[in-house]
Parts: sequence; structure tokens; C-alpha cells
Amino acid sequence: MMTIPRATESDEGTLLQDVTAMNVWLSDAFGSTPWYSVALVQAMLMAGADVRFLSPEVMREPRYLARQGVVADPGPFSSSRVSRLPRPTGKAARLLVAMANSAALRWQLTHAPEKRPDVLHLQQLPALNHGVRDDFRTIACAQRFGVPVLHTVHNLLPHDSGERLRSVYQRLYSAVDHLICHSPDVAERLQKNFHIDASRMSVVPHGPLFEGAQSDSEERARSRCYLNISSERTVVLWQGILAPYKGLDVLLRAWEVCIQEWPAGTPLPLLLIAGTGPSSEVEAVKAAVEQNLKTMRAEIRYITTAELPFFYEASDLLVYPYRNITTSGALLTGLTYQKPILASDLSPFRQYLHHRKNALLVTPGDVSALADALKALMLEASGVPQPEPIFEALRAGAAQNAELYTGWDSIAQQTLGVYRKLLCAK
Repeated sequence: MMTIPRATESDEGTLLQDVTAMNVWLSDAFGSTPWYSVALVQAMLMAGADVRFLSPEVMREPRYLARQGVVADPGPFSSSRVSRLPRPTGKAARLLVAMANSAALRWQLTHAPEKRPDVLHLQQLPALNHGVRDDFRTIACAQRFGVPVLHTVHNLLPHDSGERLRSVYQRLYSAVDHLICHSPDVAERLQKNFHIDASRMSVVPHGPLFEGAQSDSEERARSRCYLNISSERTVVLWQGILAPYKGLDVLLRAWEVCIQEWPAGTPLPLLLIAGTGPSSEVEAVKAAVEQNLKTMRAEIRYITTAELPFFYEASDLLVYPYRNITTSGALLTGLTYQKPILASDLSPFRQYLHHRKNALLVTPGDVSALADALKALMLEASGVPQPEPIFEALRAGAAQNAELYTGWDSIAQQTLGVYRKLLCAK
């Protein structure tokens, strides 16, 4: 088995000797990973690094960003008016604004040497998915002036794109100086499928949105009151951006199987779906809810950061029926609330979920297996004895979830350590 470098907070006493002198540009040009980027920037600032956060000034929650002490630098061209344009005009205009800001960034790299960063760290690059290759120009420009470029691999390939963009991402992974992966599994797939040398990758975990969150009976009651949910019902939560790869269609079919076989006299469970996404996914969810009004409820809207904890605290079981995944911020958020989890048996999930300890894992896309596991867990949670009780064991195992994920302070130290090694190798 190959060895993938795992970033550490200290590497033979040489890492992070002078973090305060490090000037980092971290770019999330389209705000594609806002909560990850904000948390990482905040933690690196707390560690003493000088970080310029290149991101659109228009976010759903500017107050959240401000509360974290993070200031976004959108570049000279604003997208504030663009955000109010209807699709597809707004999408095209947003892309043009991003391209203009990218050109301005290259101008600064070329003509303002006193402002050049020590490191340029790129998050997701969705312009590549639409045939725009500006990011390659920016990478080459930075490297021409000796600035190493890193990219965080949030997804090996864009979700639901199949193999269509493989050559584009092959070029990206080969062009940058270093890749940060969130798990050894992803790094191994990069080496195997994209022929990236292990020395050009480091593993730095993803962190949770609500680090240190705790859920108790009082919070559960308060959250159920807020969401107008009866205290007797067993609540199953699916939360996130609606997308085909997340297997929501599989869950909807499995739910119907469960409800058809639900024993009379037992309080009906509730499937709570919270999030938004493309119209095709939204319409499918709305149609399913219309057919199951007594047992399904959909909050098809943007759930603010302040409101999101209510959904997790009100729930008894969290479900992640994904078909595939590279990294799941939604799963990490769920882990912090220490609830039993039902999820697809995927390698990135197995980094955090242990079958029959803090989760039940089923074959991705298997409606029957998901329905069987869902029904058994919900019945036990509703007080109906089961031949093989597991719900309480999962709840006890989930109480130890904090041992499974990495905090943002450590993630920042590990990330800065990767920067330091790159700079030392120049």
C-alpha cells in the first residue's frame, strides 16, 4: 500500500517556526465552499497567519462571516447587482465578474511584487466546469513568480458529471504544486486514477460546521417546539443541497416501503427534508411529500446557520443515502450532534462511521436494504421491541463522535504546516 503524507502540527520541529510572517491568499472565487473556507481562514488567522480571503462579498449570510472575524476580499469588480439577476443571465454575469477579478489578480501578481503572497491556496474552481480556463492562467502566473499553488480536492470530479470533465481535472491536478485531500482514500484515488505522485499530496481532514455542538432533551424539546413537531414522533432528518448523487430518490422510495408496512397503533414517524437545489430535485421531493403528507415534511429553502441546529436537535436519526462522495460537510455537521446515523457504505464515510457502533451502513442505491434498516431503527426508536435492537447501541456510540473528527485549530495548524514545507522546499 502506498504511503500518503498526512499533515501534522509539528514535523521534526521545522513546521510553523514563523507562521506570523506567512502571507497566504486563500481563494474561493465563487463562494462554492463558504463555511469550510470561512472556518479555515478564521482558524489560520487565530494561529497568527496573514490571510487574504478572496471570495465574493455577496453571501447568503454576511453577518455570519462578520461574526467569525473574517473579511472577504471580492476583488475590484463587485457581484452585488449580478446576484439579483434572473437565471441564466445572472449565472453568466457572475462568471464574467469572476473572470474580470481573476484577470485583476494576475495583474497584481505581475505588477505588484511587494504584495505577492507566499502561497496561493485555491478551493473549488467551478469555472472549469463551463469551459472557462482562466484558473490555469492564474496558476501559471503565480508559479512564474515563485508562488506555490495549492488546491483542496473537495470532489475528485464535479458531482453528477460522470467522466465528462476528467481531462480538465487531470490538467488541474497536474498543474498545481500541491493537493490537499480530506482523507487517505481520496489521495489514493488521485494516485491511481490521475497518476499524481504521493509526494505532491497531503491529507488534512475536513472540519465540522458546529464544532462542539451538543444535543440534550431540553434542546430537543425546544427545537421541536420551534419546528412544530410532536415530541412523540420519531424524526428522521435528511439535510443538505438537493442533488442526484445524494440519493434522495432512494430514500423517498425506501420511506414509502417503510410506511406501507408501519404497524397500526404506533405513532407515525416523520421524514424531515431540509435544503434546496435544482428544480428537478425540488419537484421530485414536493411530489413525494404530496403523496405522504402525514409522514413527510419538506423545508425546501435556504436554511440559515442560526436555524440549522434546530433541525439536528429535533431529530432522532440522521440519514445519508449518498450514491458517491469525496467529502461530506453535512456528515461532519451531523456527527457533532451525536445522533444515530444511517448511511451508504462508502469509503469516505467509513473514516467517521463504524458499522453497528455509531451508524448502520447499507449498500449505496439499495432501496430494500435502506428500507429494512430504516424501519428497524425507527420502530426501536418508537418503542417497538426488535429482534436485534441496535438503535440504543448506536446512540451510545454516537456519544463518542467527537473523537472521530478533527477540530479547526488543528486543521489550521496542519494546513499551515503544508504551506511551510512547500516554502522550505523552494
